[in-house]
Amino acid sequence: MIMGKREYEALIILAVILLSAILGIRILPSFIGTTAYQNIFKPLFWFALSVYIWKQPRVRFKGKLKLHKYILIWSAICGIVYMAIFFAGGFMDGIGASPYSRSITGMLVNVLSFGSVIVMMEWVRNYIINKVKKKYLIQFSILVVIIFTFYRLNLRILMSVENWQQVIRYVGEYAGPEIALNILMAYMVYIGGERPAIIYMALTNLPIWISPLLPNLRWITKAFIGIMSPVIFFIMLRQIYKKQAKEVKIREQKSEKPTSWIAVSVFSIALIWFAVGVFPIYPVVILTGSMQPAIDPGDIVLLQRTDGQNLKVGEIIQYWTGEIFIVHRIISIDQATGRYQTKGDSNSAPDSVLVGPEQIKGKLISVIPKVGKLSIWLRRDYEYPEEQVEF
Repeated sequence: MIMGKREYEALIILAVILLSAILGIRILPSFIGTTAYQNIFKPLFWFALSVYIWKQPRVRFKGKLKLHKYILIWSAICGIVYMAIFFAGGFMDGIGASPYSRSITGMLVNVLSFGSVIVMMEWVRNYIINKVKKKYLIQFSILVVIIFTFYRLNLRILMSVENWQQVIRYVGEYAGPEIALNILMAYMVYIGGERPAIIYMALTNLPIWISPLLPNLRWITKAFIGIMSPVIFFIMLRQIYKKQAKEVKIREQKSEKPTSWIAVSVFSIALIWFAVGVFPIYPVVILTGSMQPAIDPGDIVLLQRTDGQNLKVGEIIQYWTGEIFIVHRIISIDQATGRYQTKGDSNSAPDSVLVGPEQIKGKLISVIPKVGKLSIWLRRDYEYPEEQVEF
């Protein structure tokens, strides 16, 4: 299919946003300063795009006009519910001081700089998604989600990650919630234009900018709230809108059950939690051959959390040296101190230092061969001590 003028115009706008995001990783903040970049360049950039769009023929959202007020109300409800969940998380994880300025001037600057960017971003998002022909809607919606997510993410944090655990944490804490949010925003502008999206973003950001105290959430809690909330809101809005517009067919109702979307989201979060060791059983990728032939490089071992007590000779454990984790076998126990002598099966000598129970994190329960080879390939430029294993 050959795209028309409207689609090419949308692609050019997306390319400009992408270029701005790339320049904003290091070049622009280094050249004009981080504060000037955040408070001056970003608002001016989005203002310029908004002025361009304002001069173009106005586009109309695809939702039914008679349901517009209904959509606005539900977007506000979603924003309020999200903030209720967000602050409720503080009762579980704790409350801390806000990192934002608490002076009147500082709060005003935050609202004007960050708030104006949010408003103009949704204005631009609405123009792109509702500008293109319906047959290109899915493709451009995906592009908008990807590029807007890329723009909003703090990529300097991603560039500083050193191992696959930190990558998973970055995805859970930052990338996952941002993708989920952008999917929700894309749907809101599609059915209701920029106003529902602006209302939601204002309600979920303004309290954070002006509150002196904020929930001090663990990254896992942030991942759960940040991903699940937009996903559930998206499903809820979609079902409510279809029901109100009487556009849902029986076949679609049977094939698109909200429970399946929620189940996938819960499974994804659970998978992230499992990978980073939240559950009693957790995975570790073996990177070296110190435990051959029992365990080869690239194998994934499943370990069960333990307090380090009552372990037996012959069991394989994971312990912390003070610098990295090692997976080796217990070969003897010092009965006087309760400390363990460990050794890699293929090493010529035992480990030089006895291992205390407090150093032990888990013991081996199973080995999954070769599944972790991709992890080794991704980290091929990192040098590891030959006798050590880390994850």
